[in-house]
Amino acid sequence: MMFLSDEDKDSKDNLFIYMRNTKILRKLKMYGNHYKGTFEVYINKKLEEELTQELCLNHTGNAFDFLRFLQQLNDSIPLEITSETKTETLRNNKNIIRSLGVIDEAEKTILIGDKHLSVGNPRDKTLRKLYLYTDADPKDIDVLITLLKKFNRTVAWTTEDNNSKAADIHKLISKLS
Repeated sequence: MMFLSDEDKDSKDNLFIYMRNTKILRKLKMYGNHYKGTFEVYINKKLEEELTQELCLNHTGNAFDFLRFLQQLNDSIPLEITSETKTETLRNNKNIIRSLGVIDEAEKTILIGDKHLSVGNPRDKTLRKLYLYTDADPKDIDVLITLLKKFNRTVAWTTEDNNSKAADIHKLISKLS
């Protein structure tokens, strides 16, 4: 998982790898050029062993070319991801994402509305929660985020115990359009 937002200085060059079989989560530092979109990740022996274990390739008796595997893996990573795929992936991994610190106020998951920002701009760490915690079409969320940024507004969230204040995305879009 990667979170690519210019305002997320802390997570900008991080790549999170979650190994489901072994339940290991590793954060790797990426080195490269943001403008060219080229990055390198350095893998140490420990991570190589963890990835090999994750793929159940230990003690198979066959030689395993780890570098070849990484090249094939790299070649299979898409250069662009559709909004629908991104949203589905985020929603399927919301518990992991919540623990990574890449969304603001992770305990607040109920959308209650929008609000004007008198200082600053809407933060992606707050806006990306729309993909995680609303049952809306990703294209509608994209439209809403564009409108929120245009009018310097953000979204407000509350906790599950204040669920009665929940808002509807379509009403928010209509209000801003």
